[in-house]
Amino acid sequence: MTMFNLRVATLNIGGGEKTFEEFSHDTQQSRLEALEMLIKHLKADLLCLQEVSQFIDADGLSHSLIENINQSGDYDYYYFGETLSMGTHMQVKKDVMVKGVFNDWMDWSKGNAIHARIPFTRLGDPQRTGMPRNIPLYQPKTYEGNRDTDPRFVLLSRLNVAPFPFVATLHLTTLVGERQPQPPNNKIEKAQLLRHQQINRFLDLVNRYILKEEQPLILAGDFNATKDESCVLQLLESGFVRLEPENEGPSHAGSGKMIDHIFFYPRERLVDYQCHIDDGDLSKRASDHLPIVADMQIK
Repeated sequence: MTMFNLRVATLNIGGGEKTFEEFSHDTQQSRLEALEMLIKHLKADLLCLQEVSQFIDADGLSHSLIENINQSGDYDYYYFGETLSMGTHMQVKKDVMVKGVFNDWMDWSKGNAIHARIPFTRLGDPQRTGMPRNIPLYQPKTYEGNRDTDPRFVLLSRLNVAPFPFVATLHLTTLVGERQPQPPNNKIEKAQLLRHQQINRFLDLVNRYILKEEQPLILAGDFNATKDESCVLQLLESGFVRLEPENEGPSHAGSGKMIDHIFFYPRERLVDYQCHIDDGDLSKRASDHLPIVADMQIK
């Protein structure tokens, strides 16, 4: 059976200026430069990103970090999966959308992205070139301009190298007020239930064609959940391995906890791995989340 070595990193880049520490150079341009240097430093073969945003101006020009990321990480292949946009979810309670209206943006969107140095294949036929699929896990009937009603998607792809692993990245729900010093119990319970339901839907998606076939699957992202929360335990009970960082600690400045994770399925096809949280100054400047990086050997 073919052995394959892969470096995977996951990072939520939507933190803006809400970084771990205050820096004298905390401008948007400086954050972008830090992000570019960080991506070059990580040297990941596969980069899973959450909260990637972009907009189209009045002249029809697209403004996105995607090209910067591709150049910094030497990525030839990428895919952006939209979760929220002005075109579909216009809401005057969302500040960035109002800004877009008065800056004459034709559209604004955010979502998850996968950047790779390896081509993508079709999900059902690894011998043919294909593209990732963006699949909803949670779609409230009405978008109210806050995180409580943010749609949630999983971006599912497959890599064109034996053993043709599937790769999924997602960003699970967190609710307004959930991370207050003393949040109401019902707020925490509701948030955990939503995350549990979203992981259930993900498992429903991959069960027949990936899990039951024991195909290799890498799952990475911002789970907004600690390792002992029910949605994470649910993955472990389903046969996933959580890649434990050697320097386990907080991965998000606001929560002070590790809520970003990398998982692999099935355990029997994970030959070896090393995982760490990249907690250097570049990471702290680039976002309010820290990258999780894993070197894995799979078969």
